[in-house]
Amino acid sequence: MTRTVFTATAILIGQSLSSCVAFSPAASTSSFSFALSNDAVNTPVEPPLNPLLSQIKPSKTVEVFSLVKQMEAEGETVTSLCVGEPDFAPPQCVLDAATAAMNGGQTRYTAVTGTADLRKAIAEDLKTRKGVEYNPVTEIVVGNGAKQCVYQGLLAACGAGDEVIVPAPYWPSYPEMALLVGASPVILETSVDDGYLINPDALDKCLE
Repeated sequence: MTRTVFTATAILIGQSLSSCVAFSPAASTSSFSFALSNDAVNTPVEPPLNPLLSQIKPSKTVEVFSLVKQMEAEGETVTSLCVGEPDFAPPQCVLDAATAAMNGGQTRYTAVTGTADLRKAIAEDLKTRKGVEYNPVTEIVVGNGAKQCVYQGLLAACGAGDEVIVPAPYWPSYPEMALLVGASPVILETSVDDGYLINPDALDKCLE
């Protein structure tokens, strides 16, 4: 008679399951025995996370905004100053243009960099308002918001051992973005006397 013993261990998300399976085919029959031991079936197992996450702090803005929404859901009247969101609706011309675009079939995925018409409009706006010229095909990319664009820029340009200068006051997420790419944030203080613009002398000291 030939006896084969197979032992297997399975780890499940949120649950540890240790099992021993014995498979014993007999010479004259096809029956087999099966034994299962479940020593730690209710022991939770934390999934591994990226070590970089241990270096960053939760966003206070997100925490406060979540609290505001919870209080509003409970019927409280809240005046929120935690996010950069206006308390009025977009201009009617914007709503009308968005409606016309959707009714005209502009509801599909665009190019990753944004539609050509939008990038051209951005280039024209920058030229008119700021007197700078950019090629809308090769030098302008449309993102979902400032934080996405800043983070992707850091991912492309920075890494371990680099330092990222963050002018203050700053959005709380910016230093954490630098940490997420392995870089170190360096805070550059600005003042009301300078209109919160970067002072060249202070920047020189930061770069030393």
